[in-house]
Amino acid sequence: MSNQYLVVGSPIDHSKSPAIHRAAYSVLGLDWQYGRLEVAKGGLRQVLDNAPEALCGFSVTMPLKEEAARNAVFRDEFVQRSGAANTLMRDESGWRAYNTDVYGIVKAVRPALEVAAPVILVIGSGATAFSAMMAAGLLGAREVLVFARNRTTRKQLVDFGRESGLKVRAVRRFASAISKADFTISTLPARALDTLAARLKERASQAVRGGLLDVAYDPWPSLAAQVWASAGKPVVSGLDMLIWQAIAQLRIFTTGNPNQELPNEVAVVEAMRHAV
Repeated sequence: MSNQYLVVGSPIDHSKSPAIHRAAYSVLGLDWQYGRLEVAKGGLRQVLDNAPEALCGFSVTMPLKEEAARNAVFRDEFVQRSGAANTLMRDESGWRAYNTDVYGIVKAVRPALEVAAPVILVIGSGATAFSAMMAAGLLGAREVLVFARNRTTRKQLVDFGRESGLKVRAVRRFASAISKADFTISTLPARALDTLAARLKERASQAVRGGLLDVAYDPWPSLAAQVWASAGKPVVSGLDMLIWQAIAQLRIFTTGNPNQELPNEVAVVEAMRHAV
């Protein structure tokens, strides 16, 4: 029986993970299966406990990333630091947890950076924001600004960044933060940034300083992406992040090592892009 993999989360119908993983399997000549499963918050443990032997791994999306970390026997460095995992792989000891979102963000953002030591603005304070904070460190940020509505998780994110050795501060005024940031990473769900982005629309060229990664890729371009593009700034789709984090997942699923490149990896990336 061929290996089976699933993307789990809620909502899950919009996920493009099946399309990109299946495209990669085709290039790699793997007779594997990849599907999707709707799993509500609190439901992951039951899925893991009842997973058939052929089910070898999971891509994990919201709201299950913290549950994935808690239910693993092994946690990579990024999972240990953030408490969130987006990848689970089974071995004889149980489920191994990895966070490949950090790699996905770094690979998506680095080509669009226009300065060497950027001020990076992180919007949001959920699980992906913690990955964005770690990515900001790897991107050489000289300062990280945090804009988030939830006071509790905002403080946790700021403290997490500072504990990681970064210069971090929370900001209250969105427009002011945008004007200071060399690059902005929005970790909010689809359309959640629309109201704030709309306020910048008429003065985008003056208000927007640096590029944007909007991790929400459906619909695309998002309103924020349109505003940033109208200001002539680099815009990176969340699909780029999705593809690169999936590349690291595939490395884990095939070799157990997120740093070991796939055979013909350039062709794999191109097939993934074509699939979406």
